[in-house]
Amino acid sequence: MKKITAFVGSARKQHTHHAVRQLFTNLQALGDLQCEIVALSDYALGTCRGCKLCFDKSEELCPLKDDRDALIAKIMASDGVVFASPNYSFQVSAIMKIFLDRLGFVFHRPRFFGRLMKPAFPVPSLMDLIMFRMSRTSIRLMLEGNPDYTYYKEKGWFESEFYYPVRLGMFKKAAGRLFDSVAAIVVRRR
Repeated sequence: MKKITAFVGSARKQHTHHAVRQLFTNLQALGDLQCEIVALSDYALGTCRGCKLCFDKSEELCPLKDDRDALIAKIMASDGVVFASPNYSFQVSAIMKIFLDRLGFVFHRPRFFGRLMKPAFPVPSLMDLIMFRMSRTSIRLMLEGNPDYTYYKEKGWFESEFYYPVRLGMFKKAAGRLFDSVAAIVVRRR
Protein backbone atom coordinates (compact mmCIF):
# COMPACT_ATOMS: atom_id res chain seq x y z
CA MET A 1 0.00 0.00 0.00
CA LYS A 2 1.28 3.45 -0.95
CA LYS A 3 0.82 6.47 1.29
CA ILE A 4 -0.07 9.87 -0.14
CA THR A 5 -0.07 12.95 2.09
CA ALA A 6 -1.63 16.24 1.10
CA PHE A 7 -0.54 19.41 2.89
CA VAL A 8 -3.39 21.90 2.65
CA GLY A 9 -2.69 25.60 3.11
CA SER A 10 -6.22 26.71 3.90
CA ALA A 11 -7.71 27.23 7.34
CA ARG A 12 -11.18 26.57 5.99
CA LYS A 13 -12.24 23.12 4.89
CA GLN A 14 -14.00 24.28 1.77
CA HIS A 15 -12.88 24.45 -1.86
CA THR A 16 -9.21 23.45 -1.58
CA HIS A 17 -9.98 20.75 0.97
CA HIS A 18 -12.77 19.44 -1.25
CA ALA A 19 -10.47 19.39 -4.29
CA VAL A 20 -7.91 17.31 -2.37
CA ARG A 21 -10.60 14.85 -1.24
CA GLN A 22 -11.71 14.52 -4.88
CA LEU A 23 -8.11 13.93 -5.96
CA PHE A 24 -7.75 11.20 -3.35
CA THR A 25 -11.01 9.58 -4.48
CA ASN A 26 -9.71 9.53 -8.06
CA LEU A 27 -6.32 8.14 -7.00
CA GLN A 28 -7.85 5.43 -4.81
CA ALA A 29 -9.79 4.19 -7.83
CA LEU A 30 -6.40 3.38 -9.42
CA GLY A 31 -5.09 1.26 -6.57
CA ASP A 32 -4.70 0.62 -2.88
CA LEU A 33 -3.70 3.93 -1.28
CA GLN A 34 -3.59 5.32 2.20
CA CYS A 35 -4.38 9.03 2.02
CA GLU A 36 -3.92 11.70 4.66
CA ILE A 37 -4.91 15.34 4.55
CA VAL A 38 -2.74 17.55 6.74
CA ALA A 39 -4.26 20.96 7.42
CA LEU A 40 -1.25 23.23 7.98
CA SER A 41 -3.44 25.52 10.11
CA ASP A 42 -3.61 22.72 12.71
CA TYR A 43 0.17 22.94 13.26
CA ALA A 44 2.35 25.56 14.88
CA LEU A 45 4.69 27.03 12.26
CA GLY A 46 6.88 29.98 13.09
CA THR A 47 7.81 32.61 10.56
CA CYS A 48 11.37 32.24 9.30
CA ARG A 49 13.55 35.08 10.56
CA GLY A 50 16.20 34.73 7.87
CA CYS A 51 19.02 33.98 10.33
CA LYS A 52 20.41 31.35 7.90
CA LEU A 53 21.53 28.99 10.69
CA CYS A 54 19.81 26.14 8.79
CA PHE A 55 21.94 26.94 5.73
CA ASP A 56 25.22 27.76 7.42
CA LYS A 57 25.30 25.31 10.32
CA SER A 58 22.42 22.83 10.43
CA GLU A 59 18.63 22.80 10.35
CA GLU A 60 18.71 21.34 13.89
CA LEU A 61 20.04 24.71 15.13
CA CYS A 62 17.01 26.68 13.94
CA PRO A 63 15.88 28.91 16.83
CA LEU A 64 12.22 28.30 15.99
CA LYS A 65 10.74 25.45 17.99
CA ASP A 66 7.62 24.56 16.11
CA ASP A 67 6.05 21.61 14.27
CA ARG A 68 8.36 21.74 11.22
CA ASP A 69 10.05 18.44 12.04
CA ALA A 70 6.72 16.66 12.61
CA LEU A 71 5.62 17.80 9.15
CA ILE A 72 8.94 16.71 7.60
CA ALA A 73 8.43 13.29 9.23
CA LYS A 74 5.07 13.08 7.46
CA ILE A 75 6.77 13.83 4.14
CA MET A 76 9.45 11.21 4.79
CA ALA A 77 6.80 8.59 5.66
CA SER A 78 4.95 9.23 2.39
CA ASP A 79 5.33 7.72 -1.04
CA GLY A 80 3.77 10.80 -2.61
CA VAL A 81 3.09 14.35 -1.47
CA VAL A 82 0.58 16.96 -2.62
CA PHE A 83 0.77 20.65 -1.75
CA ALA A 84 -2.63 22.30 -2.08
CA SER A 85 -3.36 25.96 -1.51
CA PRO A 86 -6.02 28.46 -2.39
CA ASN A 87 -4.88 31.28 -4.63
CA TYR A 88 -4.50 34.44 -2.57
CA SER A 89 -3.31 37.50 -4.48
CA PHE A 90 -1.87 35.32 -7.25
CA GLN A 91 0.17 33.36 -4.69
CA VAL A 92 -0.15 30.47 -2.26
CA SER A 93 -1.70 31.18 1.12
CA ALA A 94 0.41 32.62 3.93
CA ILE A 95 0.48 29.36 5.90
CA MET A 96 1.69 27.44 2.82
CA LYS A 97 4.38 30.04 2.16
CA ILE A 98 5.50 29.86 5.79
CA PHE A 99 5.69 26.06 5.53
CA LEU A 100 7.74 26.25 2.34
CA ASP A 101 10.03 28.86 3.89
CA ARG A 102 10.58 26.55 6.88
CA LEU A 103 11.81 23.94 4.36
CA GLY A 104 14.27 26.36 2.75
CA PHE A 105 17.32 24.32 3.72
CA VAL A 106 15.94 21.40 1.70
CA PHE A 107 16.60 23.39 -1.48
CA HIS A 108 20.30 23.39 -0.54
CA ARG A 109 20.34 19.79 0.68
CA PRO A 110 17.70 18.12 -1.52
CA ARG A 111 16.81 15.14 0.66
CA PHE A 112 13.64 14.43 -1.28
CA PHE A 113 15.18 14.52 -4.76
CA GLY A 114 14.47 11.31 -6.65
CA ARG A 115 12.62 9.59 -3.80
CA LEU A 116 9.55 8.90 -5.92
CA MET A 117 11.41 7.88 -9.08
CA LYS A 118 12.85 4.58 -7.89
CA PRO A 119 13.53 2.11 -9.39
CA ALA A 120 13.37 3.70 -12.85
CA PHE A 121 15.35 6.94 -12.80
CA PRO A 122 14.90 9.11 -15.88
CA VAL A 123 17.87 10.59 -17.68
CA PRO A 124 18.08 14.20 -16.48
CA SER A 125 17.37 17.03 -18.86
CA LEU A 126 20.32 19.15 -19.92
CA MET A 127 19.07 21.99 -17.67
CA ASP A 128 18.77 19.64 -14.65
CA LEU A 129 22.28 18.36 -15.32
CA ILE A 130 23.68 21.89 -15.62
CA MET A 131 22.02 22.97 -12.36
CA PHE A 132 23.33 19.91 -10.51
CA ARG A 133 26.88 20.15 -11.83
CA MET A 134 27.25 23.89 -11.24
CA SER A 135 25.75 23.66 -7.74
CA ARG A 136 27.88 20.66 -6.87
CA THR A 137 31.11 22.26 -8.07
CA SER A 138 30.33 25.51 -6.26
CA ILE A 139 29.60 23.65 -3.04
CA ARG A 140 32.75 21.56 -3.35
CA LEU A 141 34.97 24.61 -3.87
CA MET A 142 33.39 27.11 -1.48
CA LEU A 143 31.77 25.38 1.40
CA GLU A 144 34.00 22.72 2.95
CA GLY A 145 32.77 22.18 6.50
CA ASN A 146 29.36 23.66 5.66
CA PRO A 147 26.26 21.43 6.04
CA ASP A 148 25.69 21.58 2.25
CA TYR A 149 29.22 20.29 1.65
CA THR A 150 28.80 17.55 4.25
CA TYR A 151 25.42 16.55 2.81
CA TYR A 152 26.74 16.29 -0.76
CA LYS A 153 29.78 14.35 0.47
CA GLU A 154 27.66 11.87 2.46
CA LYS A 155 25.42 11.31 -0.57
CA GLY A 156 28.46 10.68 -2.80
CA TRP A 157 27.37 13.45 -5.16
CA PHE A 158 30.88 14.86 -5.58
CA GLU A 159 31.81 11.68 -7.44
CA SER A 160 28.50 11.01 -9.21
CA GLU A 161 27.12 12.12 -12.56
CA PHE A 162 23.84 13.28 -11.02
CA TYR A 163 21.72 13.07 -7.85
CA TYR A 164 20.81 9.46 -8.60
CA PRO A 165 22.45 6.64 -10.57
CA VAL A 166 22.07 7.36 -14.26
CA ARG A 167 23.88 6.58 -17.49
CA LEU A 168 24.61 9.71 -19.44
CA GLY A 169 25.34 9.79 -23.14
CA MET A 170 28.57 11.25 -24.50
CA PHE A 171 27.04 14.69 -25.08
CA LYS A 172 25.69 15.03 -21.52
CA LYS A 173 28.92 13.69 -20.01
CA ALA A 174 30.85 16.34 -21.93
CA ALA A 175 28.30 19.01 -20.98
CA GLY A 176 28.59 18.00 -17.33
CA ARG A 177 32.39 18.36 -17.42
CA LEU A 178 32.04 21.70 -19.18
CA PHE A 179 29.72 23.08 -16.54
CA ASP A 180 31.92 21.76 -13.74
CA SER A 181 34.66 23.91 -15.32
CA VAL A 182 32.38 26.93 -15.74
CA ALA A 183 31.32 26.73 -12.10
CA ALA A 184 34.96 26.47 -10.99
CA ILE A 185 35.85 29.60 -12.97
CA VAL A 186 32.89 31.51 -11.49
CA VAL A 187 33.79 30.48 -7.94
CA ARG A 188 37.46 31.42 -8.34
CA ARG A 189 36.52 34.89 -9.64
CA ARG A 190 34.54 35.68 -6.48
